[in-house]
Amino acid sequence: MKDNVCDAKRAVGIHHGKIVTMKQVHGDRILEVRGKDIKEAGEGDAMVTEERGVFLSVLTADCVPILFSVAGRELAAVAHAGWRGTLAGIGPKMVRYLKERHGVEPASVEAALGPAVGSCCYEIGADVSHPLVERWGKMAEHSLRAAGGKQFLDLKGLNSLLLQDAGIPPVQICDLGPCTSCASDDFFSYRRDKRETGRQLSFMGWQ
Repeated sequence: MKDNVCDAKRAVGIHHGKIVTMKQVHGDRILEVRGKDIKEAGEGDAMVTEERGVFLSVLTADCVPILFSVAGRELAAVAHAGWRGTLAGIGPKMVRYLKERHGVEPASVEAALGPAVGSCCYEIGADVSHPLVERWGKMAEHSLRAAGGKQFLDLKGLNSLLLQDAGIPPVQICDLGPCTSCASDDFFSYRRDKRETGRQLSFMGWQ
């Protein structure tokens, strides 16, 4: 893992700076990262920093990594959105947090949704679909599809709708990467590999 992180830093040209992790628990807690000596921010599923040289990271194997930036600000934020985090509203909660704690208007936020499992492969049961529809209504319904007597969820699509509903303009939400389950040569997938798998590292910060 350490070697992979070093390789990733070199690949994107990070020569100075530290990658900060968090103990992801599929919740909606947002951690504020201050200072350059932090390696792990604690237990949570989202982080924010305005420290130059601090790179916030998310580990995923099917969940959606969401990376946030703000026009004209050296601010970085990340979120880990599995179905539980999506149900809890981790994406829109981050948008509200940025406004309340950092004075950032939603219209100035840009969000990138990284590689995650697609609706082609993400079969779910009523234990997932019912709570999502109860909480998010039409947005959740729009993100579900039925095929062959089964239900499938567009997890990235739902998170995009939630971010738009929170005030981020659609043109400032970018979908990066294919379905992790389909792209077996390039991405790890918890669902495809039956639990035993690695993790993608997505990170965001200012050099």
